[in-house]
Amino acid sequence: MNSRRSFLALLSLASVALAFPAHAFEFHPYVPSVVEKAIASGEPVVVHVFAPWCLQCHAQAGILDRLKNDPVYDKIAFFRVDYDNQKDVVAKLDCPRSTLIAYKGGKEVARMSWDATQDAAVKILKAAM
Repeated sequence: MNSRRSFLALLSLASVALAFPAHAFEFHPYVPSVVEKAIASGEPVVVHVFAPWCLQCHAQAGILDRLKNDPVYDKIAFFRVDYDNQKDVVAKLDCPRSTLIAYKGGKEVARMSWDATQDAAVKILKAAM
């Protein structure tokens, strides 16, 4: 009987924990006015130039997905550029697809293109902080 109560209590705690997931960053669509405002605020910003057909882009997205629950990155605002449909933004950023760009203090502080390693992605995220 005691183990049944313990099990039910544990089950209850687990359902509460699942109802309130850990904070995780998410990518927002790149809207120039929103991104410019975020960068101008001086807060950390990371932009990912992404094409859905690009293998390196997917590899980078997978790495970022694995890192998103790490609370150390909670203060970074993340934005994703649609490489195929936002050619004006790509031209303004002057970069290829599969690029991560870090901003801090209102200016670009780091950039990486084509690298699909976790170390390289972490380096960009840390540059923004």
